[in-house]
Amino acid sequence: MSLTFGLVLDFATPTRTIHEQMDRYREVIATADRYGFDSVTTGEGPSLRPQWGHTPAPLLVLAALAPVTRMRLGTVVTLLPTWHPLKLAYETAVLDQISGGRLILGVGLGRPELARRYGIDAEPVGQYADDVLAALRALWSGKDGFVGKGVSVEGGIGVYPVQPGGPPIWVGGSVQRSAERAAEWGDGYIGSTSQSFDHLVQMGERYRAALAARGKDPASAVVATNRLTVVAETEKEVRDAAVGPVGEVLGVYARLGAQMPRDPTIGSKTTAELFDEFDESRCLVGTPEQVAERLRRYEKAGVTHIMARLCPQEIAPEHAVRTVELLGRRVLPEFR
Repeated sequence: MSLTFGLVLDFATPTRTIHEQMDRYREVIATADRYGFDSVTTGEGPSLRPQWGHTPAPLLVLAALAPVTRMRLGTVVTLLPTWHPLKLAYETAVLDQISGGRLILGVGLGRPELARRYGIDAEPVGQYADDVLAALRALWSGKDGFVGKGVSVEGGIGVYPVQPGGPPIWVGGSVQRSAERAAEWGDGYIGSTSQSFDHLVQMGERYRAALAARGKDPASAVVATNRLTVVAETEKEVRDAAVGPVGEVLGVYARLGAQMPRDPTIGSKTTAELFDEFDESRCLVGTPEQVAERLRRYEKAGVTHIMARLCPQEIAPEHAVRTVELLGRRVLPEFR
């Protein structure tokens, strides 16, 4: 399976509306369309205050993007504890229709406090996720309701996705059960921004083993990830553009302990120190030649989809356009 490329765009900021963010991204999206990128995605991030990054309503954002791009539209990821399965089944079916069958539904669990905020017991949240995914499969296929171990839905949905069987589901997570969930209910495994290369490879291996254990073909496994990505012509240019914003995002994940080493000194490290520590294992930052070399490593390890996370924090849109152009002209042709 050849390596395919997409985008991850951050729509939430404390300084601009989502409408303003969309205006900033128009040229980025048009450039990605021109160079044949596969998908444009965004994540879900409910918050108590304005923040950088993912929006609390990614499906609404994707519906707004549907008319302005030919790329597939995806969530990386939708947080299952924030959704009742019936509501998620309706909204994803409608969005798949709006987009003409281009939706990819990436899903994850989020942190335990998220489940508690939405009234979901944080202890069996994994079982809740299994039930939601099973319910989606049943409702998308026209079943008249669903009964799971902890979740039941009365009646069907009456509106169905364009894609037979529903949109592809890419399941995220960092433990063995995540790989098993992806093999049981999903169509792929997706790694997170903060996940190291080595852990991503380990989870891909677990996912393929779980597929084989269920009699499914591991050779056709989809293993996707999103990477903080900045590309420029020279090392100085790329470092000047990337160190502050990318280092800040890495620091946020590190302070949360999200798939990052727990380090009591993390709060005292500068963004440059964080960037230097985590760049190689979690980012695609460099010249076209350097990024291509890193991508060969991902491809050799069995990764099939890379989503470039552009414009973290306040990286200017022109840097994102330049990254997409350099990837499109000088990197992607090698992997097609």
